[in-house]
Amino acid sequence: MHRALRSFILLCLATYPALTRAADNSYLNSLPTGDRWLSHMTQDLLPFWTMPAALGNSPGEFPSTRCDDGSLLDFKNPCPIIAGNGYLMTPALYLVPLSRQTYGYGVAYHLTGDTRYLGYMKAGIDYIRQHAIDPTGGMFTMKDLAAGKWGPQRELRNPQELGYGLLGMAFYYYLTRDAAVLQDILNLKNYIFDNYYSQALGSMQWQLQSGGGALFNEKHLVADLDQMNTYLVLLTPTLPERYQSQWKQTLTQDSHSMLATYYSPSQDLFFLQADTPRQRDLAFTGVDVGHSSKALWMIRWTGLLTGDQGLVDFAESGGRRLLDRAYIPEPDGSGSWAGGVLQGGALDKNKSWWVYDELDQLAASLALPDVAAGKYLPQTNDYWFKYFVDTQYGEVWNGVNYGSNTPQRDFPKAWQWKNAYHDMEHVLVGYITSQWLHGQPATLHYAFRQTVDQGTIHPYYFSSTIDSLTTTQDSSGNSYQAVTFHPAQIGAAPAVTLTSAASGLAGPLAAGSLASAWGSQLGTNTAGTAVSVRDYAGTSRSATVSYASPSQVNFRIPAGTASGAASLSISSAGTVASVAVQIAGVSPGIFQLNSTGLAAAQVARVKSGQPTVLEAVYQVGAGNAVLPLPIDLGPVTDAVYLTLFATGLQNAQSVAVTVGGQSVPVLYAGIQGTYDGLDQVNVGPVPRSLIGSGRVNIILTTDGQTANPVELAIK
Repeated sequence: MHRALRSFILLCLATYPALTRAADNSYLNSLPTGDRWLSHMTQDLLPFWTMPAALGNSPGEFPSTRCDDGSLLDFKNPCPIIAGNGYLMTPALYLVPLSRQTYGYGVAYHLTGDTRYLGYMKAGIDYIRQHAIDPTGGMFTMKDLAAGKWGPQRELRNPQELGYGLLGMAFYYYLTRDAAVLQDILNLKNYIFDNYYSQALGSMQWQLQSGGGALFNEKHLVADLDQMNTYLVLLTPTLPERYQSQWKQTLTQDSHSMLATYYSPSQDLFFLQADTPRQRDLAFTGVDVGHSSKALWMIRWTGLLTGDQGLVDFAESGGRRLLDRAYIPEPDGSGSWAGGVLQGGALDKNKSWWVYDELDQLAASLALPDVAAGKYLPQTNDYWFKYFVDTQYGEVWNGVNYGSNTPQRDFPKAWQWKNAYHDMEHVLVGYITSQWLHGQPATLHYAFRQTVDQGTIHPYYFSSTIDSLTTTQDSSGNSYQAVTFHPAQIGAAPAVTLTSAASGLAGPLAAGSLASAWGSQLGTNTAGTAVSVRDYAGTSRSATVSYASPSQVNFRIPAGTASGAASLSISSAGTVASVAVQIAGVSPGIFQLNSTGLAAAQVARVKSGQPTVLEAVYQVGAGNAVLPLPIDLGPVTDAVYLTLFATGLQNAQSVAVTVGGQSVPVLYAGIQGTYDGLDQVNVGPVPRSLIGSGRVNIILTTDGQTANPVELAIK
């Protein structure tokens, strides 16, 4: 290892920003109750979706576009908000809003038990299954109302729209466990991944053939992401084991695709497209924060479902940073969410309805394990109820303008990409989390037609034990269940936070790995601070301390510490701080050379017949800023290898690495040998297909655990 690189790693160990956060729950008194969310649905939203015009002319054929008063679009005499908009004036029925509206009726039944809504949902499901499923493969995504014909041709459909086509069916299966609907879902899921996932791209391709103004191999975040939030995450825990394992692998694949291709460690955001370096750079491209919020939400659920704590830790840490970044204190004393980040890095303070929903849902979900993560919710919820709702005709506006708090009226409240889904999911998540944050159970309604294993009954994406399950039957013998879920145990950040010394992420720590403790009054100096770990087997061992200050202590988890629940004690100047810690066999973290995710790595260049040359991956810029040094892959006669410096993987049985979404052979993974606790991973050669890629992400997994994403630059 280069001496300069060693110095940078040691410097990083001592200069991470403080990671402690207050366990403040005082905001809970101002948090809306579950009943407030139910009244929002029944009084503000459902009137817009239950008027006759919303139900269509034929059962389940819900119209894609309506005027703001809820009336049907008259193409000969369109309402002002639609007139002149060629896109909206196209006489078409779209699969996406049809499936989304079907989902919305399912949420209404789920929260109220009113079978009228389940009937509307069933009509939508029947219509989709009868008309939108293409017998040659996949789903039709648009019906030309003038010609009465579904299309487009199979080769020009994209996976985002196909994923949303499954949204309604997935929620219907979740509510009913209808076996015939499940079979359609399984077939369509297999079709999507068999035909659209590209090993060469490391992600989903956009179309099967180029055409319609798009190239087949374009890389869009939503091609991967919108498989997760429409059906994969919701249904995986409900499936029989023979499917569940496969779907978990698919979820991991999607998470890694998004991290490798669309996430920028240096910008700390997910970008929408990744065909050129500029599309992942705020200097050239602005981006909404809704897709970052949704990506983090889905990655967290994936980690929880698959047992990949690395994904959970990354998503929770990144989610808290995103919430802090997106929150805007309003002049009237309330608060709201920004809509995105503009080109150049400034916040776009105007609000978009779906982005707002996503951020609220992320904050509420993170507040369950860490109550402080919900601190903005009283303000953002109040702003939503006050400014987004159309109090005259119901539903919510597409957006709200910052400063004036006036509605954005460029699009109607019902169009191809705005039909019930986001707002109804917002209510569902708001109800469940508010009930639990207030210490109350959550009651949801199902319509299982046969006995269901209670272990597969979940409150949407969440987990809880069942307090009661009551079954009733109607006059036709149909069964309905009211299920009351016990409040989740609300967590709080501990006074002392333990993280990997490499990634800075909280979570399990591996025996023999380098770690950091964060808090107050922890240590005076390195010589006067002692750390010990008492493991699951009851054995206490002293840890080697490499750095100590009042707010931070760096140390090595003793080798041989047994996996499982353990306790860690920090002693200094007569005071002792104790904290619980989970010890794992592996918990990988990659060291970073700066605060923006530059990998602590080294290049080894091999030229035929010449000695191997070691090269740096960083350069020092103005103000001593550590910046990426683009790696030149050289002529075809060169082979470029990478050494990554990490911790927490010395006991790994298997290690896999991708660079820029491309799988790269792992030549060695284990102890670095010079410095206790430091591991290294040698990979290569780096694929020449990455030439010109600019910043590329490195995704490392060990024994099913994902390390923190880091990046390097490729010339």
